[in-house]
Amino acid sequence: MYQVIIEESSILDKFFRRNKPFEEKIKNEIYENINRVIEEKAYKIKTVKGYKYEGKTIYEYKIPLNKTFACRVAYIFQEEKIIVFFMSLTIIKSEFTKLIAGVPGVSKV
Repeated sequence: MYQVIIEESSILDKFFRRNKPFEEKIKNEIYENINRVIEEKAYKIKTVKGYKYEGKTIYEYKIPLNKTFACRVAYIFQEEKIIVFFMSLTIIKSEFTKLIAGVPGVSKV
């Protein structure tokens, strides 16, 4: 079981300010379920091809928030930790990848 950390960053602060009604639900979903999703539903997790964050492979998955609303979450593994560093309401994978490309710490491989 990995320790889950949601990074402190201006990008995530802005995301949560814009999505205040869902902040608690998103954080709970990540803290309570990301390890289970990795272990039991690995098919839902994808890599973000062509990019690394702080030299590590980027993984992402979609979190359904209700019947019509979802977000994507990007994270890396660092030792025994899962570091969540980016979230977006953009659920189309190719568009999400374009957004990740502009995040500080992300580099093209």
